[in-house]
Amino acid sequence: MKELKEYNRKAAAEYARTWALYRNPKYKDYDPWGGDCTNYISQCIHAGNIPFDNQGNDVMGKWYWYSDSSRTPSWTAADAFGRYIIKNNSELTQNYGIYAEVVDYNQLEIGDLIQLVYQGRAYHTMIVTQVILDDRNYLLDYLICQHTEDLLDYPLSEKIGERKYIKIFGYYQ
Repeated sequence: MKELKEYNRKAAAEYARTWALYRNPKYKDYDPWGGDCTNYISQCIHAGNIPFDNQGNDVMGKWYWYSDSSRTPSWTAADAFGRYIIKNNSELTQNYGIYAEVVDYNQLEIGDLIQLVYQGRAYHTMIVTQVILDDRNYLLDYLICQHTEDLLDYPLSEKIGERKYIKIFGYYQ
């Protein structure tokens, strides 16, 4: 039985904050081709100790970026990423790579993800960089970072659209 390895939420959020308003020159900027949001989110979770996943049966079951010509759709496209990250693993499958699930709004933590969806298809991806609690420890809001419309620590409550909340539990290797 493979062991679930830890996702470094703090490192993912630090990377998100560092590069929210800029582009890391190690990666291609996909804004001219429809947006850079999921490329940026993939970079964030990779910085959070999630290794590339080369183990899937086909390109849609993998997640990696070595160069613009050697990458998977799940690295850069919101809907392909959403399908990969949710269907890749469950408590029973333990495939290689990311283990994440769709959760309720109040279950998110730093480093978890939010996707905006329309007619069942994801079109945008964001990362939680801070959880805002009141003095009684009740959830008030989340701060997020994103690319395409570059935002640093922006209130999630200000974003409009149908949402899918994704909790990352770790990864199998």
